[in-house]
Amino acid sequence: MATKTSKDIRNESRFMVLRTVYVQHTVTRAQISAETGLSPGTVTTLVGELVEEGVLQEAGQISSQGGRPTATFQANPGRGALLAVDVAETYVRVDLYDLSLARLDQERVELAPGTQNIDSIAEHIGDCTDLMLERHPELDGKVLGAGISLPGQVAPARGVTVFAPNWGWHKVPLLDALERAVPVPVRIDNPLMALATGELWFGAGRRFRNFVAVNLGTGVGAGIIIDGQLLRGPGNSAGEWGHTTLIWNGRACGCGRKGCVEAYVGVEGIRATLCEIAPEHELLEVTHHRTFIERLMRADAAGDSSAQEALLRTGDYLSAGIGNLVNLLNPEHVSVLGWITRYAGAELHDRVRERIAQECLPGPSSMFSMEFTEADGEGVSLGMAVLALEGFLERVGLPSPSSAPAATSPAEDGARRPGWAVPHSASSAFRR
Repeated sequence: MATKTSKDIRNESRFMVLRTVYVQHTVTRAQISAETGLSPGTVTTLVGELVEEGVLQEAGQISSQGGRPTATFQANPGRGALLAVDVAETYVRVDLYDLSLARLDQERVELAPGTQNIDSIAEHIGDCTDLMLERHPELDGKVLGAGISLPGQVAPARGVTVFAPNWGWHKVPLLDALERAVPVPVRIDNPLMALATGELWFGAGRRFRNFVAVNLGTGVGAGIIIDGQLLRGPGNSAGEWGHTTLIWNGRACGCGRKGCVEAYVGVEGIRATLCEIAPEHELLEVTHHRTFIERLMRADAAGDSSAQEALLRTGDYLSAGIGNLVNLLNPEHVSVLGWITRYAGAELHDRVRERIAQECLPGPSSMFSMEFTEADGEGVSLGMAVLALEGFLERVGLPSPSSAPAATSPAEDGARRPGWAVPHSASSAFRR
């Protein structure tokens, strides 16, 4: 691991201060120091920088025993707004946040099953953005950046999707189309990194420095946090747990390989399990992913033995996959996230809890906790809002990264800054 410079340490300290403010909402300098372990002098300096830039504001004062009143601080919602875009295989969702990360508005478009292209996706993003900004004229010129999550492996520094198997994308250029749709500084990433970032800021990251955030949805993956930092890898593809082999020469996966974890615990994997159990089951005709999982759960609750068996087997596959992560990484904690965790309910959760100890070595098994988070649809959006915030802070000279940008080779790096596209217009106008 590379030696940290004084600049690295300062940036990490600023991240710790910000995360404390955003989690606690209103805090004193002394509370920040106690929460982060940073010295009072360091906290005073960093809070001063953030107040000067308008990111934080003084929220008021509280009396102290016999001394001067103590100032409290909070994020400044009036400093500007952020866009968070979640592009999934079945929908495009655009959220508008103020700088305190309070959501102001939302637009969503459902996508028809099948392959999409970047131009149509960008058009949906632009249309949703236009509708929201028309409802918020007070934000004209105050949108500070956008975080856009796209499915598959994304290379932010090159502005391409390296591989999105469910859409057949391979080295698809993204930034030009996204810049035209959203002409403010744009950061692209994938849902896995977004979910893990949100969990690092607002979830397990508050309690653990070494944990794994497992995402269950149409696709699956695992965000890996080591020593309080999100692991990306040189190609931004760390955590592609969904494409590790669970069963040798097993089911075909959308990535072109066989036996991947995703082929057993992603939505199509659950469908394949049901098909193996009951090839004529009526639910196999349901193509919409969320509708399929919802109806599968209703069938389970109604006593459908095939649905029940499909969920039990899925729990076994998931236990084996999580067990591999625990044995490999020895985390303190595993957070299981994603929309399937809400729709699949207690049946899947209980099966994993019952089986997980059998899939882990005794040492790692005794040292980690596991939690299912049932929030629906918020994790990716919030994570991309955080990444957009981090990008804005970097551009004003106050970098506060929760993870280092993925490295690139000199041939790939080009003239762009890692992960960011700044529109040529670079103006206060938002779009068209």
